[in-house]
Amino acid sequence: MDYAFEFIINNGGIDTEKDYPYKGTDGRCDVNRKNAKVVTIDIYEDVPANDEKSLQKAVANQPVSVAIEAAGTTFQLYSSVIRAHLAAGFICGPFG
Repeated sequence: MDYAFEFIINNGGIDTEKDYPYKGTDGRCDVNRKNAKVVTIDIYEDVPANDEKSLQKAVANQPVSVAIEAAGTTFQLYSSVIRAHLAAGFICGPFG
């Protein structure tokens, strides 16, 4: 996710899907298209892995994006049972 955050910072923001729709094809960026820059960020911070207290603090103060390791068979063969160790990765926040 760090690369995405760096792109948003260096680009001065990002447009909406409506303003710049994804086409799923190789090509060049349309430099003449409207640049609304509706979302910007100034900084980001990585929360240490497996540090629940740091994650709780982050979620209480700003939106948090979470990456999960989905390469293992436990995740790939998931069908219907909620697994506590996987469900913990879906916190978004801030709560209020």
